Amino acid sequence: MTDVLVIGGGLAGCAAALWLGDRGRNVTIVEARPRLGGRALSRDWAGSGKPVEYGGGWLRRDHNLIRALARRLGIGLDPRVDVTTHRWFRDGATADTPAGDMAAHLTGMDTLLSDAALLATDSPEAARLHSMTVVEYFAYRALPASVQLEFMAWWAISGSGDPTRIAVTELLTPKLATGNRDQGLLIKLSELADTVQGGVMGLVERTAAVSGAAVRMGDAVERLSDTQTGIAATLASGQILTARTALVAVPVNTLNQIRFSPPLSPPQAALRHGGHAGRAIKLLIRARGVAPGQIATGETAGIRWLYADHLLPDGSTLIVAFGLADDIGEPDADTARRALAAAFPEARMEGCDWHDWLADPYARGTWVSPDLASLPHYDPAHWAMTGRIAFAGSDLASAEQGWFEGALLTAESAVTALDHFLARTDQPA
Repeated sequence: MTDVLVIGGGLAGCAAALWLGDRGRNVTIVEARPRLGGRALSRDWAGSGKPVEYGGGWLRRDHNLIRALARRLGIGLDPRVDVTTHRWFRDGATADTPAGDMAAHLTGMDTLLSDAALLATDSPEAARLHSMTVVEYFAYRALPASVQLEFMAWWAISGSGDPTRIAVTELLTPKLATGNRDQGLLIKLSELADTVQGGVMGLVERTAAVSGAAVRMGDAVERLSDTQTGIAATLASGQILTARTALVAVPVNTLNQIRFSPPLSPPQAALRHGGHAGRAIKLLIRARGVAPGQIATGETAGIRWLYADHLLPDGSTLIVAFGLADDIGEPDADTARRALAAAFPEARMEGCDWHDWLADPYARGTWVSPDLASLPHYDPAHWAMTGRIAFAGSDLASAEQGWFEGALLTAESAVTALDHFLARTDQPA
């Protein structure tokens, strides 16, 4: 019987296995996919010669845990290319300014920044803003269409869900107040400092290898029972694995694929049933004729944000684009071509690709985007270790939610709880 059965081979689960191993605990990782990495998916694209991130990829400067993990594993980081130009596209064409009426636009941007600062206070107005969806906020402040367009471009990354359901505070945060109106929302991009050499998926795989944990892939856990004497996990293959404790580190939107015995608590069950509303699409475009460091925001063919990220070894430029699934539907080459022509008309497209995280049976959504109604269910108190089962994952993070750093923060807390439980129940030699 192993000490800890880790369900989910993403960053949270594999880091937990490593840190539990540091404490002398033996671990088995069970991953439903035939690969490790979770929502980190790094792979070579069309022989470009360098892994491309189909899932999350950027690290912020203050993401200390993932940086420390990379250092421990001897994995380097690549700095993001500095932004050289910002252009806007609207009505299917490129523009040098975000609006025809720049005075009204800048006034609207000032409103965004002042409200972002207001959210750091305990004022009644701050409480009112916390209770608003994006659409409600737009109407409340009567923001110009150009400001709404700019906000929604960045929302495709940060909020990633239906603006009629998600709280405006998913993007409108006190950190945004450090920007200025002339930057637009480029302050958000300045936070994204580095990428992992070889891809985040490679970092996860290396973490699992160094942990010494046993790894079982391609076999999903369908039932998890917390008995009086230990954990019993029934796999899709019919095999039953036993352990003293378990760590569930799967996306919130896949919790309903596991039957828990005893049942989860009411808040946990509500989130297990409803999931989160993240519906972003990350589209990768290979093009020539556009230099890295250029960014374009607006809306064409449902695409709202494009960034010329870096040169690939074959000399083409990787352009990372984002939009919402409800705006785009299923992207195709025509979607990519129209968006590229609107943002970078001088570029020539060579190909496009994406991973459908919404249809992915082991994700069922992108990074977490809680709707207003479900926010109370994410309270960390609801997800503290109960009995022999702990939970981790970026979806459940009380800080850095949706980031790889959030996954590691939850893994760190879960490891402490699991090790404490195991220490209390260790049998004397």
